[in-house]
Amino acid sequence: MPTSPLWVVKLGGSFWAAEALLAWLEVLDKRGVIVVPGGGLFADAVREAQQRWGFDDQLAHRLAISAMHQYGLMLQGLCPALQTRTQPGLLKDAIGNGQSTLWLPDAESLADQRIRASWDVTSDSLAAWLAENLGAEHLLLIKSVNPPAGEATISDLIDMDLVDRAFPEVSKNFSGHIWLTGPQQYRRFMAGVAKPDRFFTRALSL
Repeated sequence: MPTSPLWVVKLGGSFWAAEALLAWLEVLDKRGVIVVPGGGLFADAVREAQQRWGFDDQLAHRLAISAMHQYGLMLQGLCPALQTRTQPGLLKDAIGNGQSTLWLPDAESLADQRIRASWDVTSDSLAAWLAENLGAEHLLLIKSVNPPAGEATISDLIDMDLVDRAFPEVSKNFSGHIWLTGPQQYRRFMAGVAKPDRFFTRALSL
């Protein structure tokens, strides 16, 4: 029996106070995807603390991953039907009957030389890393601003601040498709999963 393509979907931390947040959680919960949380205001607090106290990037990196974990817990609190897993290897097994799973990352599970202790690495890159490691066919980055229509190179997306600067290095071995979509596209998410070329923006590595 054929299986559905695996989607990894990153829901940005900038949605933490957006009216669209609950709508996104509702549609994602029903589609059988793996959801990657951003860092949101929790990551902003890490930045502010590092600026105030000057601790090193290694500690800031660990705290920023913890910020994603915290934001993920907030999302699960808003949508209790979402299952959660910390270890990447357990995420695929948790998907079934259309039920989605939320990744709660920790620093120990992200030991990879491509994931530098740097603010150049955000949840965009970590979502790409996860998608590669899970053998996902699709990675979707949900943004708080609309990406350009059609397609755009990753280099151009960096210039537009739509993906982080580490994204080309981290995503280069991902063999699936990378897509972006805007804040109000939850209305078209189900149609987009069926026909992503029509509803989402394709990210090109060239």
